[in-house]
Formats: sequence, structure tokens, C-alpha cells
Amino acid sequence: MIPLHRAIQNAITEAIRKPDFEAALPPLSDATWAKLLAGSAGEERERIEFLGDALMYATIGTLLYEQIPQGSPHLYTNLRAVLHSNAVFSRVAEKLDILAVPDMVLKYLSKKDFGEGASAPTFKPYTEVKATADLFETVLGAYYLERGFGALCNWVIGIYRPLIYVAEAAFYKW
Repeated sequence: MIPLHRAIQNAITEAIRKPDFEAALPPLSDATWAKLLAGSAGEERERIEFLGDALMYATIGTLLYEQIPQGSPHLYTNLRAVLHSNAVFSRVAEKLDILAVPDMVLKYLSKKDFGEGASAPTFKPYTEVKATADLFETVLGAYYLERGFGALCNWVIGIYRPLIYVAEAAFYKW
């Protein structure tokens, strides 16, 4: 029998791989992209990544509480641990509509960073998963700084609501 965490992660990964799971990058201005991609912006990107990570933790926790109102702390903790993991962030990032970004971003990003939607490799080494997840958190932190918490929450709800249903079903199935 596989551990609960792995069972939930497998169910989420399968849901993300389905053709009907769609995701689009949150809309960032060209100025924000330029700031993120500037060669000298390394430390600021890390600060924004930290912010994006913290915001996702809070947003996913809030969404779990709202979407599963009778859930137990045990359920919430297990689902949040998987939904807020580098593995899931990386998989979601790979499904993002990368072609919706400005040309300068496409020149900067690579398959290693965001994959290529459905054609992204099934297995990526941990370093590539981490790099993709970090980039995902950076984009979300930048989106929050540009548009605010309400806009970020709405974006997360659109992407994560179906994943929460899948994660909850896997939790109870296990």
C-alpha cells in the first residue's frame, strides 16, 4: 500500500495531465516581467518567490476550509501538504498557457522552467521540479504585488478548486 501523501499526489498529477485541465498564467504587465527577468534581479526574485510561497500556503488553506467546511484538521493538513508541494506547483506550471506571455518572456524561459504543456516530460529531476516550482511561486508573488490578494485568490480558486475535489476523494479512498 502506498502512503497517503503519495496517493493524493498521484491523483492530483493524473488530474493535471488530463486534457480538460486548463490553466493560464496570471496576467502580469510587461514591466513586471522585465523586472523579474532582469539579470540583476536575483535577490528580488527570491524575495518575491518567498512571498508567492507564503501566499499560496495561506490561499490553499483558506480554500480548503471554504470548499470542505466539515473537514478535519487531519484532512486539511494532508491535502495542503500535497497541494502546496513543489511537485504540484511544477505540474500546474507545466500546464500554464506559456504562449500568453510577452515575447521577451518566451525568450527567457525554457522547457526546463515551464515545460511545454501536455508535452512536458513525465519525469523531471528534482532540481528541474524545484526550479519550475520556484518560478511558479515567483510569478504568483509578482501577481499579488501587481494586482492584490483578491486577484491572486480568484486565480488560485480557478486552478485549485478541481484539484481539491480530486485530493479529497483520494484521501477518503485511501
